[in-house]
Amino acid sequence: MATGEIRATAAPPTVHVRCNNRRASACPDCSKLYQRDARRIVVGGLEAAAGGSAGPAGSPAWFITLTAPSFGAVHSRRAGTGADSRICRQRRGTCEHGRALSCLLRHAADDRRLGEPICSACFDYGRAVVWNAMVSALWKATRDALESAIAAAAGLTVAGLRRQVRVSFVRVAEVQRRGLVHLHVVVRVDGRDSSGGLTGVPEWAAGELVADCLRDVVASVAVAAPDPAGVALLDASRALPVAASAGGWAVRWGGQVDIRRIRLGSEMDAARVGNYLAKYLTKSTTDGGALDAPVRSLRQLARLGLREHARRLVEACWRLGSDTAFTAALDAAAGRPPGRVPGLIRWSHSFGFGGHALTKSRAYSTTFCALRTVRRRYARVLAAAFAGRPLGVDGGGLVVLDEFGRPDGDPATLVVGSWRYAGRGRDPVAGNRPGDWL
Repeated sequence: MATGEIRATAAPPTVHVRCNNRRASACPDCSKLYQRDARRIVVGGLEAAAGGSAGPAGSPAWFITLTAPSFGAVHSRRAGTGADSRICRQRRGTCEHGRALSCLLRHAADDRRLGEPICSACFDYGRAVVWNAMVSALWKATRDALESAIAAAAGLTVAGLRRQVRVSFVRVAEVQRRGLVHLHVVVRVDGRDSSGGLTGVPEWAAGELVADCLRDVVASVAVAAPDPAGVALLDASRALPVAASAGGWAVRWGGQVDIRRIRLGSEMDAARVGNYLAKYLTKSTTDGGALDAPVRSLRQLARLGLREHARRLVEACWRLGSDTAFTAALDAAAGRPPGRVPGLIRWSHSFGFGGHALTKSRAYSTTFCALRTVRRRYARVLAAAFAGRPLGVDGGGLVVLDEFGRPDGDPATLVVGSWRYAGRGRDPVAGNRPGDWL
């Protein structure tokens, strides 16, 4: 038959598929695969700066770390030299709640108190979760303002700038121990010729002009958000530490900004940056993975056994998300459509942050879809070769052929099937081989 045939099987087959969860605490195998793919995306764009397939040689690139502002003093581990280099916090006096402002301990790297507030009553939980919800919008405003700043510094219009250079990026979000998101960003600048193709960057873009413009933009950019200090509390016994600002609240970056030039063969080369970013993508919001899934209710939150700081961040999301007017204003400010569940409640398990762990501009490098397509094609060809099924050649590569000589996945093939969910985890019957997932 020219169009194939419909075949029925005696027993329903079982298909093992990946859960594709990026968190190591939820699925170690899928998180490792996600980590390798993410590293390939980051390194692929940096290899372009050295003359790879995505860009010409000599394209300058920078590694940028953008942090959140302070919403209250927290325990931290300070590196340096000298006898007092690792003292957490040297201050005198007490706060308005009677707690000491200082912490004279030298915290170890695995100390669970790292990131916890010195005084939880002084920590602004409302603005902290709103900042997490707005960080994607703040990065978009930063990215848009960067082109305008570079064009002004180079004496060009934005349209003229885009005819000469192309600015691309990859961004990785990490949740710090204090519960706030900070961003690791790689920015690359490619030159363009008159026909729109890629070439070496102009002389003015090869220096530090882009980095200087980025520093100015990060210090000045802001987006407007509704002020959570005006929202009524679920628990009237607790008061917010700040008064509501009239006309909203300006969301800005924190003062700790790090911008470094990426140079091959140095501490900031492609491989090190790729490894550094990929390791953060599989981290859970909290140690142990207690918040790897959405929080459905405050009763469920009480059963999770979280430390006070993480619990109060989730509670702040629920408190603010319960206010309809505030939620509508926040979703509008963040640029996301309203959903059946308010955004802060939907993303309370990530302390209000609802963005992707990794995002990139279209021209930076390859995509997760392209990497998975190549891997899927390789797995099918390998399985067909071991099973003795016919192979063909398509576009210079081997492809699996069905019984009618057509490539596997041909759109002319109609597949009809009825599937049901069997379970999650490893199949106890098939064993513990790497490919045996339910």
